[in-house]
Amino acid sequence: MSSSAALFLHLALSQLVFCFLALIPLWRDNPTSRLFSLLILCGIGYHLSSVFGPFTSMSFIWWVDYLAGNLLPGVFWLTSLSIFADQQKIKPWQYALATLPLAIPTVSTLLQVIFQFDIRQFPAFYGLVTYGAMTIELAIIGHAWFAAMRHFKSDLVEERRVIRGIIIALTGMYLLLVIVLEQLFQVTALWLSTVEYAALALLMFTINLVLFSVRRDTLFEKHLITIDTTEPEQAYSPEVQRIIDAMEVEKLYQQEGMTISALSSHLGIHEYRLRQLINGELNYRNFNDFLNFFRIRDVADNLSDHERARIPVLTLALESGFRSLSSFNKAFKNKHGVTPTEFRATALSQSKKL
Repeated sequence: MSSSAALFLHLALSQLVFCFLALIPLWRDNPTSRLFSLLILCGIGYHLSSVFGPFTSMSFIWWVDYLAGNLLPGVFWLTSLSIFADQQKIKPWQYALATLPLAIPTVSTLLQVIFQFDIRQFPAFYGLVTYGAMTIELAIIGHAWFAAMRHFKSDLVEERRVIRGIIIALTGMYLLLVIVLEQLFQVTALWLSTVEYAALALLMFTINLVLFSVRRDTLFEKHLITIDTTEPEQAYSPEVQRIIDAMEVEKLYQQEGMTISALSSHLGIHEYRLRQLINGELNYRNFNDFLNFFRIRDVADNLSDHERARIPVLTLALESGFRSLSSFNKAFKNKHGVTPTEFRATALSQSKKL
């Protein structure tokens, strides 16, 4: 390793350790911070062999390095979903999918250790294990990018929009650099390690700078209580009242594909200002959540109406502006704790008793 590569490696590792230690106090407040810390910890473990190695094969430290390296793409994906796609509760199947890049080569390694099975004697199986895990890694990194960009426009918090662009782009590019050049094409040029460690040092410096130059709750936010616009005697600024009227009177939420840009043009309010109003006065962090509040309320009213009892739930959902039944069911259950069908049955039975 060249002296410049060693310098950047130690600089990057120190930034990783600093970031991990700084995040420890946040673990109790938000599960997302624990996922992010795990991502940083995987980065530390992956580079242990470069600093202190090489380690004896199958030793404890070797396994730490091995596990951390193979978990990196999956943990990056989970962290991206949790932070950037407003999905702080990760589902079990997502955890399982994230571990596949680790599980596939681990099974192969255990076969070689326990049964003295040389996987290289079977080229087809060797290729499936090697390139299968690599394909999954590239796919979940790509999906992390897609998820962040998909939710980019709907995010109402400017700082977090910037964080998305910086962290997702740089982290994904770094992982792709390592996977494609080192693992796929097996480039062994001396300059590669210098570029890799310099990129990692720059990435971690940027992440630390972003984390500690803005409010920490911008990235690791606690659950916000959004304001119910139906509350009596609720006073709003004239601009916010125009926004609420556009929803409650004009029912713009029913328009398919309604975006914050379209609402901005309709109201004649600059998009940046509109984001501030919906976030600052109504406490919504995401524009889709803002729309869904009115959509779900609309559907709930219709589900409680005896005159509309025979209308399918899907029809009511589409009329309110939802694009699919699955997205509607998920949003409705998150709001009311029951499915739309269960809600309708309960509401109609209670109204009959009255």
